[in-house]
Order: sequence, then C-alpha cells, then structure tokens
Amino acid sequence: MDKLTILFFGSVLGLLALGTLCAAFLRRKQAGATAQAVGATLKARVMAWWAMCGVMAVAMLSGGIGSVIVFGLSSFLLLREFITITPTRKADHGALFWAFFVVLPLQYYSLYTGWYGLFIILIPVYAFLIIPIRMVAAGDASRFLERTAKIQWGLMLCIYCVSHAPALLKLSLPGGVSEGFRLLLFLCLVVQIHDLTHTLLEKVIPGHKVAATLGARESWEAVVLAIGLSVGTGAAFAWATPFSAAQAAGMALGVSIMALAGRLCWTAIQNDRGRQGVVVVHTRPPMIERLIPLCFAAPLFLHLTRYFFTTGSLAGF
Repeated sequence: MDKLTILFFGSVLGLLALGTLCAAFLRRKQAGATAQAVGATLKARVMAWWAMCGVMAVAMLSGGIGSVIVFGLSSFLLLREFITITPTRKADHGALFWAFFVVLPLQYYSLYTGWYGLFIILIPVYAFLIIPIRMVAAGDASRFLERTAKIQWGLMLCIYCVSHAPALLKLSLPGGVSEGFRLLLFLCLVVQIHDLTHTLLEKVIPGHKVAATLGARESWEAVVLAIGLSVGTGAAFAWATPFSAAQAAGMALGVSIMALAGRLCWTAIQNDRGRQGVVVVHTRPPMIERLIPLCFAAPLFLHLTRYFFTTGSLAGF
C-alpha cells in the first residue's frame, strides 16, 4: 500500500472506531428503548465491517490472488445462501453443480487473468444458455421457467455482480493496484454509509413509505437523508480517488441509487419467498441481505470508472 492508501484505510478505521464508541454509548442501560435498538443495530453493522476491513487488508497485502480468493469464497457462500432461500428440486442438482463448480471458478479465473471478454459475457450469455439446457437434460418440466430463473438470478446476483467489485483492482489506473484498492474501499464505504443510514433512520423516522405495496421499510425521508449523506461522504473522500469532488459526488449518487434498488429488490424477494421462511432458514440477517446493495452498485461503479477514468484500452481491463 502507498501512503495515500494507508491514509484512506486509516480514515475508514477511524470511522469504525467512532461508530463503535457511538454504539456503546447508545446501548447504555439508562438509554431509552429506541436508543438501545439503534445502538444494537449500529454495533452489529460496525462489527461486521471491522471483519470486512480485516479481510480486505489481507486480500490487498496478498496481491491479486488474495482478492480473487476472498471474493470467490464470498460468491460461493452467497449463492449457497440464495439457493437455500429459494429452494429448487432434485432435478436441478446437475445445473447447480455447473453453477457452483464450473461457472463460478471460470468467472474468477477470467478476472484473475484479466480476460475481460470472458469475464463480461460468461454468465449473462453462456451460463444463461447452459443452465436451462442442463435442466432440460434432467427431464423435469415442472415449473421449468421458475426453476431456471432462480438459478440464473443467483448466478447474476451472487457471482456476476459481486465479481465486479474486485475487478476494480484490474483497471488500468494511473495509481495501479493501490488506486484500484482505494476505489474498492470507496465503493464499500459509500454503500455502507447509505445502507447504515437507512437502517438507523427506519427506527426513528417512520416517514412516508417509498414502496408501501412491497412492505418496504424505506421512507422518502430516509432515502433523501441517506443519499445526501452518501453523496457528502463521496465528495469528502474524493482526495483518495481519481475523481474530482463533483465527480466523486456524482459517482456516490449513482451508487446510492443502485444500493436503494438492491434493498427494494431484496424486499420483493422476501415477500415472494415469505419473510417467515427466510427467518426460519437464518436465525440472523442473511449475508445476502447485507451485501445486496453492494451487488447492485458494483457493476455500475466499475463500468463508469472504466469508461471515464482508465488509462488503458476499452477493449479490456
């Protein structure tokens, strides 16, 4: 890591330390019920991101292979969790084998080797076709379209979208891999500021619901405040990126909108599968619930950065 990367990473750790202190303060015995609930939520999120920062540091210090392994394992766990929440049939096991042990390794192999052509079309083109072909070979046509869509959705969300986050380390940037790591940290920071603000404000500001028919907890008041804080955070940390303050604010705005879309889509998935069913499968919030905003935001952030800020050819990373 260069000095700028260390300074940025240290700043994020400082924010986490501040969040830890705030959570401890809010969870005091003499605090009100609402304050204690906010403190408990804040503590859970901050502790999760202490662990995430440790993982990201190990991935960065171990080089490109470290980030591929870390995010590859994350994709494996996310896909496994997604399939658990959206169960399939016995006839789908062959297609799931291809998803876990062929498509997933190939996606991250193409990322590690910088094979952009394969990276960008493997899942949305070839896996999209291979999965239904393998399912047809199993000879079970019952609810075929629904079963196929579940696996294809899992591949796109848990593997394809997630793999766009470590792909930031492969971009041809003036600062090299260190600048790619700062961009990855910037993306995660903006997404988590947005998600945490939403989660906390839901407990204190009922507000006017954004998608009441979905049963979503998000209110317009929380949306405006979360996006505003995320945009401000992006502008404040522009010094750690290749963006100007205005550009960083614009990138943060796009990331925040996609993060919100991810939260709303997760609400729709919960309603489709039944919230109680999700709770029964997971005694605590599913991993995918916490990472789905990042899943939606990562592709947009990668491609905007690659198109407008990379120094290399647009034909590859």
